[in-house]
This record gives sequence, C-alpha cells and structure tokens, in this order.
Amino acid sequence: MNNYQAEKQTDNWLRQNGLDPNKLTEFRLHLLQAQMIATNLLKDHAKLLGQNEAASLNNFLKAMRNGKQRRKLTLKSCYKVMNIGKDVNRKIFKTNRQLKRG
Repeated sequence: MNNYQAEKQTDNWLRQNGLDPNKLTEFRLHLLQAQMIATNLLKDHAKLLGQNEAASLNNFLKAMRNGKQRRKLTLKSCYKVMNIGKDVNRKIFKTNRQLKRG
C-alpha cells in the first residue's frame, strides 16, 4: 500500500467517526474525542439513548459544526458527552453479560 492509499483510508475512517481530516489539528483533543463519541453513539447505539441524551448529543454536534459556538464549548460539555458514552457502554456490557448467562 502506498502513502496515498493509506492517507485515503485514514481520511475515510476519520470521516466515518465524524471527524474532518482537514481540521484535525485545529481543535483541542477533548473536543475531538467528544465529537467522535457523540457521532458513534448516535450512529450505532441510538436505541440505548434517552430522549434528553440524544438531544444533548445532537446539540453538541451542532455546536461543533459552528465555529462561533465551538469556541464556547467547555470541558464540562465534553465530559457530559463522554459520560453519556460511558453509560451506554455500561448498558451494552450489561446486556452482553445477560445474553452469555441465559
């Protein structure tokens, strides 16, 4: 695989996880992590989200797309998204454990 193919593959993976490869270096790391978590939760595990949780994730992603609102995002808002992700992971683990037992 040459460098062009590897770069193309990396860009595709980033886009699938809700990240823009061209703006990767512009954002703080915790914003990127929260954006990736929010995108994956809404895409893959929307059934496990409550109505308020889904709205919070959508509002966060909306703010990430707007430059003015993105500058106002704090570490607290990122932790809110990450905590929602942690809760969903616990639900997934619990259902998998129940499936293995019974």
